[in-house]
Amino acid sequence: MLRPRLTVLALVLVTSVLPNTAAAQDDGWRTIEFETTEVTAPDVAITPDGQSLIFTLLGHLFRLPVEGGDAEQLTFGPYYDTDLAISPDGNRVAFVSDRDRSEGNIFVLELATREITQVTHEPWVGQPTWSPDGQSIVYLSIVREASTPDYLSPALVRSVPRGGGQSETLSTPQQSIKMNASIFHLPDGRLAWTIVEQAPGSQGLRTRIEVRSNEGVVSTIGTLGGIAYRVVSNAAGDGLYYSRQRMTQNGRRYELVFAPLPDGDERPIVLLPERYFRGFAVNPDDGSLYMGEWGQIWNIELPSGDRQPVPFRAHVELEVQDPVPPPKWSPPEPGSSLPPRSVLNPRLSPDGRTLVFGAAGYLWRQSLDSGPPRRVFQGSALERSPALSSDGRQLAYVHRQFGTEEVRVLDLETSGIRTLASGLRYGRPSWSEDGQRLVFSERDAQTRRLVVVDLDDGRTEHLTNFTSWIPRPHFSANGRSVYFTAKTTGTASLYRFSLETHAPPEPMTELARDLSEALVSPDGQRVAFRRGTEIWVGPLGADALGEQQAHRLSTEGGETFAFTPDGSALVYSAGNRVWRHPLTGDEREEIPIRLELRRPTAPPLLLRRVRMLDFASGGFSEETSLFIERGRIRWVGSESGRNLPSETVILDANGRLAMPGLFDLHGHLAASRRASRSGLEAFVAYGVTSTRDPGGWLALQNALRDRSEATTVPMPRSFFFSGDLFEGALPIFGDAYLQIYDEEQARAYVRRWKERGAQFIKVYISLPWPLQRAVAEEARRLGLPVAGHARPRLVESVTLGYASLEHRGTYYDDVLQLLAAAGTRWVPTLVQLGGNVLVRDEPERLEDPKLRAFRGRLVGTANGSQLRQRWADLLAVIRAAHRRGVKLLAGTDYQVASPGIPGASLHWELEFFVQAGIPPLEVLRIATQEAAAA
Repeated sequence: MLRPRLTVLALVLVTSVLPNTAAAQDDGWRTIEFETTEVTAPDVAITPDGQSLIFTLLGHLFRLPVEGGDAEQLTFGPYYDTDLAISPDGNRVAFVSDRDRSEGNIFVLELATREITQVTHEPWVGQPTWSPDGQSIVYLSIVREASTPDYLSPALVRSVPRGGGQSETLSTPQQSIKMNASIFHLPDGRLAWTIVEQAPGSQGLRTRIEVRSNEGVVSTIGTLGGIAYRVVSNAAGDGLYYSRQRMTQNGRRYELVFAPLPDGDERPIVLLPERYFRGFAVNPDDGSLYMGEWGQIWNIELPSGDRQPVPFRAHVELEVQDPVPPPKWSPPEPGSSLPPRSVLNPRLSPDGRTLVFGAAGYLWRQSLDSGPPRRVFQGSALERSPALSSDGRQLAYVHRQFGTEEVRVLDLETSGIRTLASGLRYGRPSWSEDGQRLVFSERDAQTRRLVVVDLDDGRTEHLTNFTSWIPRPHFSANGRSVYFTAKTTGTASLYRFSLETHAPPEPMTELARDLSEALVSPDGQRVAFRRGTEIWVGPLGADALGEQQAHRLSTEGGETFAFTPDGSALVYSAGNRVWRHPLTGDEREEIPIRLELRRPTAPPLLLRRVRMLDFASGGFSEETSLFIERGRIRWVGSESGRNLPSETVILDANGRLAMPGLFDLHGHLAASRRASRSGLEAFVAYGVTSTRDPGGWLALQNALRDRSEATTVPMPRSFFFSGDLFEGALPIFGDAYLQIYDEEQARAYVRRWKERGAQFIKVYISLPWPLQRAVAEEARRLGLPVAGHARPRLVESVTLGYASLEHRGTYYDDVLQLLAAAGTRWVPTLVQLGGNVLVRDEPERLEDPKLRAFRGRLVGTANGSQLRQRWADLLAVIRAAHRRGVKLLAGTDYQVASPGIPGASLHWELEFFVQAGIPPLEVLRIATQEAAAA
């Protein structure tokens, strides 16, 4: 078994990057075919005669005899079909599909002719169910709201003729129906739906069943325990079958239940896996129930719950786009000089003659009159978030080294440095007008608060807690209040907190869309704020700022802006350019940055008596010599007849082992605008010389790339990144990344990210599917790969040619064959779950001296038995994926997930691949050659 303490570390930290050899066919679409006997997470329905099942497999409809056999594919094309319902006469199937480029609309398939007709034309619908006479289809019309998570989105119950036409609304907004409600008909023809609500006198939830009579009168006929996801009436009409989630002493329990009507004791039938939301079917004779799970379709006898698999074989035909190959890359030429890719947080001195800014992880001072910039500090620490006092004599900033952050103050006259806070993570500090106090945010896993530090006595005052929104606190001009940004309800707002009364914070804005990092001008008359990369401004007065009073000042610079000391303009950076932008509407003017970063040149290096990893021979070579010059391996072999430069450094490896540097294919080094938690030094300590960041602040990612190329500080030398995650209007990570509202904005940000150096695009699960499609299309046009999440839209992502899918999931042979045939890479980040198993079983791992020096966080969320079963299931999936030829890659989700231990987490990830049954040599290939190809 490959263990971290036995894994060979890289002596030669170099990475080969393979050439761009993939060629797309026409527009990239191609047909893939394979056969499978397993299905992942299907919806299942049964025909009225009880003879056939129709189920979903990889986003298409298939028909199967109830006794099993060959499954017949019914729908085709690059679409995702789901949520099916069979008409009462058995001749038609209604289903939800994205084939009109929507989030999902209802289509009807005529089984005899295979003709498909679209019957609804709405942004997003679900849960189709046929009326008893088969003449109409009832469904949920889902209303996506910017302030509501998708799973809580309100919905209306509507009805549409089976051939399409005008829809009729059957419910009212006051009925609190949600998108995860279930709608169904009782045997007597009445329509019913579910509403989840608080159980009276309890902290738990229950599900109320409302019924609509033919005259339109709505009444309640009963309640179900827990949260009911799918409800089906039995044929006799005296009971309901439903899948539910309920809380027990041991956590959440998912089960299939029968509930008698109008009341009676519920009877559990079968336990379900977590988050079972799919459709199931009850045989018309009430003798059995059909559902899909654990890779199979099951015939469950009623009422006993005994189950037998329904054997099937499906020949699958799918249309997919080829993944876009990665852009070509080559390391920088040693000794060359280039301007920085990224300038961060430029700040003008009060006299307007000096600019302080960040580049390559350092702070710099540049006279606007003449001369090149000079570093403010020496050393290798990361320095960020500069703030000059109003008299220009003091500079506050955040210092980070070896994983520890500190808020420090530099006296520019005496060069004395004072530490005001240490050990947490800190937001941008801001000065009071008199220069006696600093306000900033501090946070860790338990703490999110704003603090004020008095520089005279060092006293710290805790003001108020803040939300996931970046607060950017700052003093009012009179020093009596602190402004900050938060999102508590509705849209994010600017708040004012009184330092005198400590009354609840007062909102200062009422906008239709979220704002971020709002900043009030020194005179208190204006407010500027960020939306994505844009800067918006508006007046600040007695009434809250509304959307009509705000206007966009700039399409860029929102991540770095600040008011000039006199409040007449904003200073901001975009890429490596700095601008002074007047608030009067005059043209902005550039402040030239005269910084050149020189790529260091290491002396030639000869390693003697080194044993090289040789994938071709399947092991390590005999002792040999290896010569490196200007960052590249020039030759390996005998020194006989070789001329070495006089300045060559010679090291005797004494038989040690050398291998290519390791890749971490999923590590958030620039996790967000809040900056990262731990030190980058640990990567190199564990032989990780290359990283891929699938979601971070693009400006900081570019700055880290400058740092990797222009300094000799220990950190990964090859750094690939996507820029900020593309999130939707209701982001999961607050305002740390981008909020995308429409297709035009989605495409514009793809173009902007390409211009600013992103090597791929990362879309997040909060981005609605129509916008993900627009992102994928624009990225393909520009030659940028796209990465997404393995859940919940794996099939759709593969169809659109996503280059990689991130994180784990429970998949069966159908999905694994899809991934292998499409060439989509999978980064399962096993350490998210396996790290918790490891430290439970082997707590001594945490006592390793090297690991303790760089220790991050470890969080366990599941009890032991649940954790181990989930872990065993996951290893089985990885084993099957490797056997099917899925392109697996090693990544850790460093910074976002547990365990957050840079470098060491990747060693654990490789160990877990070996535990899954992948040979150690192949695991090393995955973490080196395959990673380079990706």
